[in-house]
Amino acid sequence: MSQSKTVNCYCKSGKSYETCCALYHQSKQKPDTCEQLMRSRYSAFILQLGEYLFNTYHPDFRGNLTIEQLSEKSLDWRNLQIIDSKDEATTGVVDFKAWYINNEGQLDCHHERSNFVKDHDQWLYCDGTFYPTQKSGKIARNDPCPCASGKKYKKCCAIN
Repeated sequence: MSQSKTVNCYCKSGKSYETCCALYHQSKQKPDTCEQLMRSRYSAFILQLGEYLFNTYHPDFRGNLTIEQLSEKSLDWRNLQIIDSKDEATTGVVDFKAWYINNEGQLDCHHERSNFVKDHDQWLYCDGTFYPTQKSGKIARNDPCPCASGKKYKKCCAIN
């Protein structure tokens, strides 16, 4: 008798991957909200699921992006924080911060307000407004680490 290891979902929903983003990645369900789509896309970036990312990107906003480009490892993502999410009948926005380790080995933040549309009963990512990291937004050494490890920043990602 084999036991399968339950993995927490990468999107930080508190659910297991199998009962959360895997349902969307494996086309068993479609996200009901733009926040669910945003979370599943975050997980897809971690898992390098370029086809899923491509198929959930509105065709009018893809530009020259390819499945191969979207399948490449982008960053070392550590945590997702949803700040705000609003769905209308056919449009939605999600304001979020995604924490990652940058090329210098430091914890950094991607802050975006993403725009979504619902087309043929399918939520699609369009574009977003990116907010630059501000020096005042630096993490104090004794603050909780944004990677959600439960440790203080100085004992976690700050030592990388």
